[in-house]
Amino acid sequence: MNELCRHETHVIRAVVEDQWTDALREHVAGCDNCAAAAVAAPFMKRLAQVDERQRKLPDPAVVWLKAQLLRGGALAERAARPLTIVQIVAYIVVAAGWASVLTWKWADLQQWILRFTPSGMAQGMTHGSSLSTAFLLMVVVLATMTVMLGLHTILAED
Repeated sequence: MNELCRHETHVIRAVVEDQWTDALREHVAGCDNCAAAAVAAPFMKRLAQVDERQRKLPDPAVVWLKAQLLRGGALAERAARPLTIVQIVAYIVVAAGWASVLTWKWADLQQWILRFTPSGMAQGMTHGSSLSTAFLLMVVVLATMTVMLGLHTILAED
């Protein structure tokens, strides 16, 4: 019973193609291996035709197109990396500039802000301004850089 029958392949082909000969039917009736093959062959045929995938595979053209888009995005990101570094350095420079200017002239700024009362303004007109031209120039430059960086960040988001 453990020996393979030389007619077993013919039996399987007959089951799959549904083409039985009388001699093959007589052989299956007398051979246990061929009878088992005849019983298992329809099941195996149905099992081979079952598609186990939950979804069908996508079209290869779509997969290729997505790969090209991802590659293009990676190339664009790599090309924009130096600009991103420059932008980060610009943020750091502007923040350091504001911190240094405010630290340098904090006492003068405090006095200048406290003079925004009617009597303080009248006194300030007679005594002159305590803020230097260099300070005002630095504030204008830093304010301009801050606005430019903010606009660049907003407009270059895409």
